[in-house]
Formats: sequence, C-alpha cells, structure tokens
Amino acid sequence: MGDLLPRHLDEFESHLRERHPESSRTPYARIADIVWMLRRVNEKDADFSPAMVRRLSYTSLGPVGSYAPRDAYSPYVVEQLRAAARSDVDHAIRRLTLEGPALLAQGRDPRVAGWDSDANVLWEIHRSQGRLTRQELADRAGRALADKHSPGRLAPLVYPTSRDLFALFLLFCLESGMELEAARELTSDCLKNPNRGYVQVEYLKRRRHGQEWNMIRVRDGSPNSPGGLLRLALRLTASIREITGSSALWQFRTKDGLLATGYSTSAVTHVARSFVSTHDISDEGRPVELRLSRLRKTYKAAVYKVTGGRMSAFVQGHSPDVAAAHYADIPSLRDLHEQAVADGLQDALDEARIPSVLTPEEEERLVQQPSAAPKLLGVSPTAVGPLLSGESDLWLSSCRNFFDSPFGTKGKACPVSFFGCLGCGNAVITRRKLPAILAFLNHIEAERAKMPEVEWSARFGEARQQILQLILPRFSESDVLSAKAVAESTKPLLFLPSNLFGGH
Repeated sequence: MGDLLPRHLDEFESHLRERHPESSRTPYARIADIVWMLRRVNEKDADFSPAMVRRLSYTSLGPVGSYAPRDAYSPYVVEQLRAAARSDVDHAIRRLTLEGPALLAQGRDPRVAGWDSDANVLWEIHRSQGRLTRQELADRAGRALADKHSPGRLAPLVYPTSRDLFALFLLFCLESGMELEAARELTSDCLKNPNRGYVQVEYLKRRRHGQEWNMIRVRDGSPNSPGGLLRLALRLTASIREITGSSALWQFRTKDGLLATGYSTSAVTHVARSFVSTHDISDEGRPVELRLSRLRKTYKAAVYKVTGGRMSAFVQGHSPDVAAAHYADIPSLRDLHEQAVADGLQDALDEARIPSVLTPEEEERLVQQPSAAPKLLGVSPTAVGPLLSGESDLWLSSCRNFFDSPFGTKGKACPVSFFGCLGCGNAVITRRKLPAILAFLNHIEAERAKMPEVEWSARFGEARQQILQLILPRFSESDVLSAKAVAESTKPLLFLPSNLFGGH
C-alpha cells in the first residue's frame, strides 16, 4: 500500500476513459469503487503517503460524476441555518408541549360530541395513534368536515413532523460535528454519563469495522448544546416512541399518517431542499444547496479556527493524516493557513528578540555543568563565567556580546538604550538583575503620569510587557519579594502592579 501513488489512480482513470465513450459512467463508477475501498483501507491505518490521503478526499478528476473536495459552509450561511433551525425548533416546542396538549384536553369522542370541532378530531387522531387519514375522516364525517378539520393540519399538534426533527438534527450536527450517518442512527438511550455540564453520546459508526460503537463527549444542559438538543428530541418524540416501540431517536409522523422511525437518504435530501426554500437561505444572492455531508466539515473548520489549527483538539475519530487531508485542507481555511505562515515568520523574528531568562536552578546547573551552556544559552562553556559573575553585566542584564548587537553593526558597541536589553536576544537575565528590573518597572509606571498615553506606550509599553509577561513569571514569589526589598533599600517602589502574583 505504501507504494500506491495518486498518479496511479489518475492514470488508471485516464485508461478507463480512453476505453469507453465520453458519455459513459463506467469510468467514474469504477474509480469510485476503488476510491471507496482505499478509504476503508486507510481507516485501518494503511501506510499511505500524505499525498495519497489527500487524493482520497475526492473521487475523480473527470467530468462525469466527479466532485472537488467538499468545503465548509461560510459563517454567513451557518448563521442563517442556525437561526432558521432554531425558529423551527422553538415553534415545534410550543406547538407540541403547549398548544397541542391544551387543545387535546378539550376534545371528546367525536362519535358522541360531533366531528365539527378541531379538539374532537384531534382527540380521534390521538386515539388512533396518529393513523387517522383525511380519507378516513371524509368517510366518517363527510368531505367538507375533512377539509375543515384536516388530520394533516391537526396531527402536528401532538406528533412531530419530519421538518421539526430535521431542524433539531441540523442543529445537532452543526454543534457536535458527528458523522452524518452516525447521527441518523442515534437511539433513544444514546446519552450516557452526564457530569458537570457534559454528557457522552454513544453512536454507531458502521465503517469502523471491529470498533463500530463509539462515544463522544459533548456539552450538555442548555437547549443549544448538543446534549440539550438530543434531550429536546427525546421529549418531542416520546409520544411516537411509545406507539412504535422503536428505540430510534428520529421518529415522526408523515403527511400520509405513517409513523417513520428514521430518515432515509432521500427523505433527508427532500426535507433539506424544503428547509432552504421555506427560509430563503442564500449565499451571494443564490439559494444554498444544503448538503448535510458538509456539516461535519463546517464544524471541524470552526474548531480548527478557534484552536488555531491545534491538531490535538481538531482530530476526533480520525488519524491526524486523515483529519488534515479531509477536514483541514479545504478552501475556507486557506486564509488561516496563510496567516499561520506569516505568524510563524513573525514568531521567528520575535524569538530572536527575546532575552534568555535563567531561573536560580538553571543558573546553579550552569555553575556545576558549564557544558550545558550551548543548550541553555547558545554560548560556549567558556562564556558562562563572565555571564554569571557580573563581568558582562549591563544595568538590566548580562550581555553575551556587547559588540555583536542584533540592532547594530558587528564589531561596534550596541547602539540601543539600556532598556533595549529587555527585547534583545543577546541579553541574559538572572536573579541578580531582579532588583534593577523592578526599580525600572517602578520608574516607567511613574512616567505614565507625565506624558500622553500614546507616547508612553510607544516608549515603554513593550518593555513593561517584557517584564510582566516574560521575566517575572520565570521566578518564584520569594525571589521577586526579596528583589523588591533590595530595590527599596533607597526608596519605596510605589508603582509596582498589584497583579504580579495573581493579586496576592
């Protein structure tokens, strides 16, 4: 398997297309079968190259039935989907938990009380377990009353419709990122081990042969959380589940009076089209083609952006290679990747400007083991003595080489001000320099009241940030307090921030 390359698939597809007429679907069907099998093999951790994994993210390069890798929906489209689905869910909750039960409580047996009443017809619908059809009502009460009190209009007051559950299903997929086929097969006992605002969802992933049953941990509690959405589905489908005895979660009454115990692929596609049309969901002026297979990529893309591409948070249910090829390598994340490259270059520049801060433990290690100097400080063992003894000291730090400054010309003295050491890669800061650093911090805080904020930030802002975020956190509270006492030997330090140790 490790020898299989993307060009082998592409060349074989070209070979098939040469042998068949242009209008034939045979080449696409053949290559689709092969790609499907290779994807299953890849789930067993085959030794595929990263390029091959990326190639398996789409089926064909040809014109017949081919498709490019699926992209995530834009945040603009996602917000429309969420708002529309939430509206449908809120309406379903009100209808099925308030309006329907209230009307049903008013109903009586229509054979005695008459058929010319919504409440009485709803009573009969409930008695017949939702199976009363319009034709049956017409046979009993006449065509006029069947039109006036149609079961198609009244049954949704006590039984959820496919549209009700589709809205819940859509929200759950957007919030959880669960695979479409697994979400469709959830059961009424899928929620396990609720704990501190989270719950585990047990689901069946048939493609994972030998490990079909899996768990994911999701947020729980609020109606908008994945766990809360599943609890809403359990509540709204309770009446149908009692009738059917099925453990399937997504159960609803069809327009024909049938009780469905799940969504077929065609049913989901039909309801998705109706959902988009009803709510007029568009993107750049065109109706959105709602493909539920893109919802997982949409969720993954959102997680990827929030975590900044951190793979440990992004990988769920896949190997890192599959997750990267199928869910990270998509057009909607291209800007993020380009920004990551820019940030990496900036980080490299910033790293060159960060001083080396030695804790007392590291300083002692260098005294005992000068051979560790190349690893800890990037200098030769012979340079350790001057750095630690004070021979190479400036006011706020020691200096690796005063005549090789990153801010000046090699061989000439460093040209920057004394506090430029705080942003210099040549600087080495030890516990010995803490009193001077604290005194300087006190000084720049005092200067804040003497000049405009913009001017103060330009002059001292970066130095203050270096002290508070990069230097002081490297030392213990005891070390800093001792240094503060030394610095106050001549005058008090009045302006030290109170949050040096989290407010202590």
